[in-house]
Amino acid sequence: MSGKVDRIQDEALRGSFADAQAALKAGDYRKVVELSSAAYVELLRRKPEMLQGQQQFMNVIFFPRLGAHLVLNNDGQPEIVWDREKFSFSEAVTYFEFAVDRLIKAGL
Repeated sequence: MSGKVDRIQDEALRGSFADAQAALKAGDYRKVVELSSAAYVELLRRKPEMLQGQQQFMNVIFFPRLGAHLVLNNDGQPEIVWDREKFSFSEAVTYFEFAVDRLIKAGL
């Protein structure tokens, strides 16, 4: 997975994913989901065009819904809603891979 993480341009976001990888190896799956979700929310904040028109639907509805999901608050800003506290390895990897792929695609 580190090969993909190295392709993230933004140093802070790349560091966040390095922390998420360490949490994955340590079995702290909640932290992986938190860090990955926060990075995706940061992407949406930096690129507000991703929340316009059809893009909004695609970028919100395709976010994983495996215990934490993405909503737009009353101000139209993205935020994560937590449905539960514990996550499995496969769920954590799903959030991680989703966020990494989207950041790379967006050029961050």
